[in-house]
Amino acid sequence: MLRILIFVILAFVALPVTPAWAEAGAETPAEEQISEWICPMHCDGLTFDHAGDCPVCGMHLVPHKKMTGVAADAEDGGFFDPEMVASAEVVVPKPQRALMPGLSSVHFYVGAALLTLLTLLLGFGLPQPDVGSRRTAQRWRYPRLELTRITRLAKSRWFQPALQLPVLLAFLLVIFAGLFGNPDPARNIAPVLTWNIWWMGLIFFAFFAGEIWCTVCPWMAIPDWLTRAAGAIRKEAPLSLRRPWPKQLKNLYLAIFGFLAVTWLELAYEAPYRPDLTAWMAISMVVGAGVTLVVFEKNSFCRWVCPVGRVTGQYGTTGMLEIRRKDTATCHRCTNKDCLHGNERGLPCPTSEFMGAMNENTYCTMCTECIKSCPHDNVAINVRTPLADLMGPHRRRVEEAWFLLMILGITVFHGLAMIPLWTHDIVPPAREWIEKTTGFDVGYLVVFTVGMVAFLAALVGVYAIFCAGIRAASGNIAYRFRDFFVAHAYDILPLALAYHLAHNSLHFFYEGSKLVRLLSDPFGWGWNLFGTADWPLTMLVPMEILWIAQVVLVLSGQVAAVFITRRTLYRMLGNRRQAQRAFVVAAVLLMLLSFASLWLLNQPMEMRTA
Repeated sequence: MLRILIFVILAFVALPVTPAWAEAGAETPAEEQISEWICPMHCDGLTFDHAGDCPVCGMHLVPHKKMTGVAADAEDGGFFDPEMVASAEVVVPKPQRALMPGLSSVHFYVGAALLTLLTLLLGFGLPQPDVGSRRTAQRWRYPRLELTRITRLAKSRWFQPALQLPVLLAFLLVIFAGLFGNPDPARNIAPVLTWNIWWMGLIFFAFFAGEIWCTVCPWMAIPDWLTRAAGAIRKEAPLSLRRPWPKQLKNLYLAIFGFLAVTWLELAYEAPYRPDLTAWMAISMVVGAGVTLVVFEKNSFCRWVCPVGRVTGQYGTTGMLEIRRKDTATCHRCTNKDCLHGNERGLPCPTSEFMGAMNENTYCTMCTECIKSCPHDNVAINVRTPLADLMGPHRRRVEEAWFLLMILGITVFHGLAMIPLWTHDIVPPAREWIEKTTGFDVGYLVVFTVGMVAFLAALVGVYAIFCAGIRAASGNIAYRFRDFFVAHAYDILPLALAYHLAHNSLHFFYEGSKLVRLLSDPFGWGWNLFGTADWPLTMLVPMEILWIAQVVLVLSGQVAAVFITRRTLYRMLGNRRQAQRAFVVAAVLLMLLSFASLWLLNQPMEMRTA
């Protein structure tokens, strides 16, 4: 089995790191000569007389001024002297997409070598996991620290609204700027605040603070406050028909479809470059939350529909913050179950979670209502060990497995869709080939959509093949293919999280400085409120530090995935030899996915906003 690992490593090393289109420099027409080059980020106002990379941020330099040839009219006896025209300079139009540099070759190969070494050492050098990890009836005990002061504050009725208010104000700013501000994304705060700051921070907070986004979410806050106000005016309960959510829709497939739709709008329809579309997407989330809140019971939108909440819910299983019961026996003795049904002190759980049986962060929106309603003071906010929900026995569902695969696939596809290999070498040639073959142009959106679907289908197919290989290598026929397909989907979640963080950190630290200048002129109306409208666009951290951080993130994801995969196999199979044989195949899958992450990080990446 080890020969398989060696073959994968050798095949990967043989791949080209930097393709031809990623080389620095640019082809210039024969009649033009570039006289000045600049950085797309305008770092320190530097100019250069040759092609290359910016010494400050590392981005590829772009032409700024060019020497023009003799104009045609001058040759025909025009007004200006041909010799004077020949020495004239003109400003070159800015490129539509600026490229951010990827990992250096040194960081890439060192990361690949460390990844291989860690996989082999941890996968085959560690002792067998403890016996308790194989008993589904016994929870994996992990260290936790109760945040007593925050728990005490959470009992106040104003705790959650106080956290929601500043986020709501920023949300309204995005909508106003997107609808009424400058349509140029480089001069509008809506795309930068949404796609560079919020989308990046969302993933980081999911790891460090679980589903804290659901706590402050403005999408549900707006209709929730309105329905409560309507109920207060009528001296009744919050305005709602309280119809049960359809049984056929009690799964995650609506959330999966929503996640695919948001990704399609972002990448295919280029929402980060369109402030108005960004605003309408935000409004649609409020409308969706409001309709479900008025028609159905509790917060059905949060539980079954919201793609962002379900993504952070899955990532929240790796998070370091939780709301949990203090003592399980106290919950079992409780007959009222006020945490689930609510009382005069707190509202019912919006996602119908009973604290006595809740062992994962997946569906907890951290609304803190259970802290208010518990009559035994048996609920607390804790800081805990990362990956706690995945290290021990946990519930497994088919729709969750599909959602986890889509998280991985879309996360990787995000990186692929932003490198020139996709934007220049795949989509345009495919579109031209279809036009030559069929005789008509199907359009960019059709080609992009087909490519996106094909990529996700291929990823699922590869994953299914490896799951079949893991089952065959184990030699255990007691478990079906479906059991392995569902179980290992949870094991690859750390890989998706690690690449998601590494990919978004590139955008955040390269493009985050745009926010400083946009705070002075958020709508692109020529303001300079704080004197930062002309703030230089520079890297927030040195490039070498960012590269190291990206490699460390990928390696951390691989280490976590190896630990969780080993525990999963030992828990399922209960036989050391079977688990080791199965792990060899699983290790190949994990390494391929992490190698792909490093390779994507090595490629020049298009900026998310202009």
